[in-house]
Amino acid sequence: MRELRLVPSALTVWAVALLVLCGYLPVAAIALLIATAGMVIFKQFGQAILVSALALVSMLVTHVRMQRAPDEISMGKVTMSPTETSSGCLIRLHAEGATYPVFVEELPEGIDTGSIVEVNARWSESKSPSVSGVIGNGTVTEFTEATGITVRVSDNFREAVQASVGEASQGLIPGMVLGDTSLQDTAQQELFIDTGLSHLSAVSGANVAIVLTAFFLLCRWIGLGPRVQGISAGFALFGFVVLVGTEPSVLRAGVAGVVGLLAVVNSSRAEPIHSLCIGVIGLIVWDSDMAASFGFALSCAATASIVVLTPMMHRVLAPLKWPDILSRALAVAIAADFATMPIVALMAGEVSLVSVLVNVLVAPVSAPITIVGLIAAGLAQLPIDAPAILLLKLIEPCTWWIYHIAAGAQQLPLAVISASPIAVLLAYGWIIAGLVCGHPRKTFAAIAGLLIIFGVNFQPRPQPLEITQVHTVNSEEDIDNVPAGTQAIVVLDGEGHKSSRGIQTPEGIPVLFPNRDGEVIVYSDGTQHAADGRF
Repeated sequence: MRELRLVPSALTVWAVALLVLCGYLPVAAIALLIATAGMVIFKQFGQAILVSALALVSMLVTHVRMQRAPDEISMGKVTMSPTETSSGCLIRLHAEGATYPVFVEELPEGIDTGSIVEVNARWSESKSPSVSGVIGNGTVTEFTEATGITVRVSDNFREAVQASVGEASQGLIPGMVLGDTSLQDTAQQELFIDTGLSHLSAVSGANVAIVLTAFFLLCRWIGLGPRVQGISAGFALFGFVVLVGTEPSVLRAGVAGVVGLLAVVNSSRAEPIHSLCIGVIGLIVWDSDMAASFGFALSCAATASIVVLTPMMHRVLAPLKWPDILSRALAVAIAADFATMPIVALMAGEVSLVSVLVNVLVAPVSAPITIVGLIAAGLAQLPIDAPAILLLKLIEPCTWWIYHIAAGAQQLPLAVISASPIAVLLAYGWIIAGLVCGHPRKTFAAIAGLLIIFGVNFQPRPQPLEITQVHTVNSEEDIDNVPAGTQAIVVLDGEGHKSSRGIQTPEGIPVLFPNRDGEVIVYSDGTQHAADGRF
């Protein structure tokens, strides 16, 4: 079991950092003592020393960062692309060693990852665990556009994409190649979330694994030795990270991609799991906020599940006599969904029932888009646009396929359903049990039957409402004389407990509390959905 020797340390480092972020330092200390004592009881003295040392470092580093982080800032660097909300935009600013989320009603054009932004904001206590512990609501007073090679590459590539491919492909290609989602509107983002394809529109571990695998194969074809292949792949990874940026999602993707590559190269679970644990420990110590990040949890869970469960799922599916490439793609999709669906249910309160099917259907075209797109991104930096445009034209049918598969799947009955993490675990446990017990045909037939039964008379889910007329007030008591045509009322007051339901005025106008309740999406039927799944 040497391949699992760092698992206890990684889990303990993660747990104590999360407890400290939640404000439970004494509980984190107790958890550390319990973990260490457990190792001693089982006579794992080496593990006890390792776990206690690494977890202590994680706990102290997180605590010191929280103590040093100021309660408010006026200027910071944008760490990731701004996110549209029902009441404006959310930007994340890095300053003083911490990340500060700021809601703004209007975002000036030109602000993106790497921009230096000055804000005039009202700060309140954040309900989500983080190093800063606060959330802002205000306006952007001044900003400096991002510069550097990453920005130039992204801008030139975006221009080439807009000049060469149709609208359906414009949002996908920059996202799949460089993690640039600036050309995607809210409807497209919702489309990919509903169908389990949101990972394609960001720099993920899959992107990194595809790039490194292609580089490995190229080096092997040239005739380079294993050591030179590894060193060359390391340089390729470094170049890719520099090209797309060093934001937290890219660092997560780098770790996940390396782990996936090790699984392919070594044909073993030992090294990948060991490497994943090293990555978890290193990233949490480097950036404590990752311990509370759903994106980080999803990346780790998907990577571990793919490495561990894919071989077993492939053997289970063998009796179906399907083509090997289809069986492997289905095994990977099932393994990834098995680990990530409970987390998605906890995060959003709903899950996609079409994600496995959709990911299998789009898998054959994902690698060509990534590889050819990266080459096109490099050629887009030349004075001549023709070579880049030619390559983009070649992969446009692939992105057209992804877009229309997603659009068709979104319209299917029960494409997205409300679900709790426990319900998802029970459902997937039943599916995995059926497959492992040697009844793949009966299991898939039962799933199909249930979907048909529950899909009868199913009404399409309402779509997010695009809100353009917002009335802003300081407190709930100030809600009076609402202007005609108001689509939503935003209350800046962040005091009080989070609401357990969507709030409306007697006239049916949604009332949003971004500083108290966080992000809330308003739908076309009048219902509201909190990002953390409370309602």
